[in-house]
Amino acid sequence: MKSISYVIVFVCGILATFFIYSCSNDEYYADEAQREENSIISTRALSSRTMGIGNTLIDSIAASDEFWEFQLSSELLAQKFDTYVSSLGEEDYDKLMENLNNDDYMDEFIQVANMEEALQQMNKAKENLVKNTGFLRLSEDEKAQLIMQFAENKSKTKANLLKTRQEGGNISECEKKREAEIQKAEKNYNTNVLFCDSIIIPYLCYIQAASKRSLELRVAEGNYQDCLNNN
Repeated sequence: MKSISYVIVFVCGILATFFIYSCSNDEYYADEAQREENSIISTRALSSRTMGIGNTLIDSIAASDEFWEFQLSSELLAQKFDTYVSSLGEEDYDKLMENLNNDDYMDEFIQVANMEEALQQMNKAKENLVKNTGFLRLSEDEKAQLIMQFAENKSKTKANLLKTRQEGGNISECEKKREAEIQKAEKNYNTNVLFCDSIIIPYLCYIQAASKRSLELRVAEGNYQDCLNNN
């Protein structure tokens, strides 16, 4: 009887340990996801306080809920895309890039990468922004200025954070070039997302915009490493 009791106690101990570990693991990943979203929101809040363009209409749109929701949604979509493609080998990544215009392939990709919800959120945020009465009054050049100014401000915020971490507060020329290329990639991404066709649900257009951003960021990183190796 003692042997049976020991076995029961042992099994119960294992089950209790597994339950505690499982709960802790779920909480860890939930906390990680929340920290990632809070980081994006904090960056937006910091940027909003410093984004003064000098054009009253553009500034008012930049401070609107619709614009910040658009930016939040576009960045969450980009991060979700980046997280998935980072798990791909070079061959699979190249195959994805080659099939961006293949509707069947991309429909399957959206399901496999679990991007449906992020795409729906992106589409809703974009539609709300383009319906903003102030946004409707912007010329095409002013829309481009709005997107560019946000990309520049975001880049400056990250550059300042980087600068504080480096001895002497200096940023290398290689880093400056990389930041300029990253800024351009972010500007192109948001512009492409903004002007995706809204007549049909433009999920594939959003994915293409995210993939182009991903490719441009890879090129920027490659150029950065080449610059470091040559100096």
